[in-house]
Amino acid sequence: MRFVQLTHEVLSELKAQGYTALHSPSLLVNDNPTWVPVKVDLGELFDLDNEMLERISRPAHKQHFLVIDDALQNIREEDLIGSVWV
Repeated sequence: MRFVQLTHEVLSELKAQGYTALHSPSLLVNDNPTWVPVKVDLGELFDLDNEMLERISRPAHKQHFLVIDDALQNIREEDLIGSVWV
């Protein structure tokens, strides 16, 4: 396993392997995050109520979370940042 630059090609490969999102332990202020692919049921994630999200979110420690489909459809190649553990 190794880190590779985040690109649409890498995102497409991860999607084909069943991954739905990327999570980064890097804080939002980091402009070069490291990403870890995850398999998340996005329906369940987006159905969480606001109270639960508030409990698990800590504003000073917000982390990067990227939905692969959204990134492929809405983020230009040159705007993708960071490296992915593959």
